[in-house]
Amino acid sequence: MGKVRNILNGMKPLLVMIVVQTTFAGVDIFYKLAANDGMNLSVLIAYRHIFAAAIMLPVALFVERNKRPNLTWTVASQAFLSGLIGATLAQTMYLRGLALTSATFATATTNLIPAMTFGALPQLTLDGIE
Repeated sequence: MGKVRNILNGMKPLLVMIVVQTTFAGVDIFYKLAANDGMNLSVLIAYRHIFAAAIMLPVALFVERNKRPNLTWTVASQAFLSGLIGATLAQTMYLRGLALTSATFATATTNLIPAMTFGALPQLTLDGIE
């Protein structure tokens, strides 16, 4: 029984990775269906961010209640710019590309991101430092 438990514990990362990738593929299919039905992609992105904020805000308020730093204008403006440029722009470009191709291509391209990122690392090392 202990051997089976050790094998299952070793497979947890693999199983979680499979669930995450399957979920991403399902989301891509639903995005493609929404784009093909004529839904405005900007509205779809706005809905996604609104629902994410509605879910994350209570979690952040209760879990991080005593650990939060003070919200200054600098922090608020940096968070706004990060959300605008980092999340919204990336989602907009991704969904525009998904609307022009297939969900299969978008999922395959998303899975290639680590290979492209880490494949470039040996070229970025400095001379003598590895």
